[in-house]
Amino acid sequence: MKLFNIFLCQCGVGRTDSIDRSNSSLLAVPSDIYRYSRSLEELILKNNQIKDLPKPFFNLKRLKRLILKDNDLCYVPNDIGNLTHLNELDLNNNGIQGLPENIKFCKNLQVVDLGNNPVDAVPKGLLQVKCLTSLALNDTNIVELPASIGNLNKLVQLDLRENMLESIPQTIGSLTRLEFLDLGGNHLESLPQNIIHLANLEELWLDCNSLKRIPSEIGELRKLEILDLSDNQVEHIPEEICNCVSMTHLTLTQNYLQSLPANIGNMKKLEILKMTHNRLAELPASVGNCTAMTELHLGENDLQELPDTVGSLTNLIFLTADKNRLGALPASIAECSQLSILTVRENLIPSLPPEFSRLSSLTVLDVACNRLDYLPGSYRDLNVRAMWLSDNQSKPLVDLQQDTSPDGEMVLVNYLFPQAPPDNEELDGFGHTGMTSESESEAESSPPVNYRESKIFFDVAPKESQPLFRHPTPTPKQLKVLKAQRTSYLAQENGATAIPSRPAPKPPIGYEEEEESDDPEDAPTSPLLQNGFRMGADRPQVTSYSNPLSSADANEGEEGEDDPVYENLTYTRTNTL
Repeated sequence: MKLFNIFLCQCGVGRTDSIDRSNSSLLAVPSDIYRYSRSLEELILKNNQIKDLPKPFFNLKRLKRLILKDNDLCYVPNDIGNLTHLNELDLNNNGIQGLPENIKFCKNLQVVDLGNNPVDAVPKGLLQVKCLTSLALNDTNIVELPASIGNLNKLVQLDLRENMLESIPQTIGSLTRLEFLDLGGNHLESLPQNIIHLANLEELWLDCNSLKRIPSEIGELRKLEILDLSDNQVEHIPEEICNCVSMTHLTLTQNYLQSLPANIGNMKKLEILKMTHNRLAELPASVGNCTAMTELHLGENDLQELPDTVGSLTNLIFLTADKNRLGALPASIAECSQLSILTVRENLIPSLPPEFSRLSSLTVLDVACNRLDYLPGSYRDLNVRAMWLSDNQSKPLVDLQQDTSPDGEMVLVNYLFPQAPPDNEELDGFGHTGMTSESESEAESSPPVNYRESKIFFDVAPKESQPLFRHPTPTPKQLKVLKAQRTSYLAQENGATAIPSRPAPKPPIGYEEEEESDDPEDAPTSPLLQNGFRMGADRPQVTSYSNPLSSADANEGEEGEDDPVYENLTYTRTNTL
């Protein structure tokens, strides 16, 4: 009996539930799918070149999921209303200008994606489908959101990004089940007060608009986790926003904010705070209560100091405060044991706290364009992979040398620290931009920077008239030749006679020919190292190698060889930095 049942299932050739013909370069709907009209529930034809849907297509009345994204469809026929069992309809990235009103007969429709189409209005028939839970109308040409949008009270996700909306109707407050709302990339200047009724909202995207004010009612969104207000014209954040105790991501980049709410520490779950490119003059001390924070971005503001409470952010991984007016960094940052990236480029910092040597997780340290003369000696214990000390550094990490500061402490220096005043007087504060005339006068009244001479010394400085050359590295074959010459040379020095087995080879590539000098001052004085190279004390040196083979010895090679004989010649190699 079991074998018989299995045979029946395998013989059910006319029955299938799903067909996927994605990425098949189809120009039309394949006709062979119509044979499964009684059983087909899922049809995926994405990323093809289908231009229309024929009438037999809508006989697939059992379809529940229809994916036609990334095709060349220009319209949807009225027969779409025949697909009464349809739950999901994906028409993203086509050329569709709208949906027929008969779409209202798809009573079971829950998910519709009409994004990336030249749609200029929300389809009226779609506004009558009360079962919709997800509606995507992003990247279209919608100018106005109708008040009837409030009829879709079962919506959980609503995506209206990258349109031309200038306002949101008050009826948006009727979408009480909404969890995701994306209004970014529009022309909104204000938000409706009825937003207070979106009690289940978890994500609110308002970036790239023209918002100037955030209503205080936003504090009632107790479940809000992600709020993006970047790239707007907001000048003030209401204190009530701190009542959003579930907030984990707060992005306020590219606004006109001069301050943050004093009680921002109430957001105990806040993990990421982005305040880049504002006018922030002070960071509230209560930020230290946001102990869950992992990223704090404060670049391009007017901060003169950071509160000591930053050290309480023990989970902090990223701390960026580039292009501010910081005159120092609090030593308490050393308590941020998880800190991996610390960047304070283009500030007015004269020294760094030695306590930072306890930052065992630190991998990137960027302190370029400040007023540093040296690093504390304790920084040798840091395990950083990249360190930026100047504005034009090309190596990720440059060796540091020990030195003694004017106070007698051991410090670390190298040639990347400031060594001469900037030529351009306008770049006060080492390239700090956006400084007001008042701040410029303060910088002028500050004590002058104590520029030091380079701590990289050479034994003997090269003569100005002596050019520096960089010759190519010898090949392995050339190194063997040099080794043989060195052996012969040492044998002569020790009074032995070297018997060559073949004529002297050609001089290696990158070596110059010159006449042998009889001046004893030109004789090599430094000891030879392996492979015949003379290593100078960090300065150009010339090593001479004389050919130990006489013409008689050279002519003893095999007959017929045309190798030239180099007699009384000297090979020179210039070692450069």
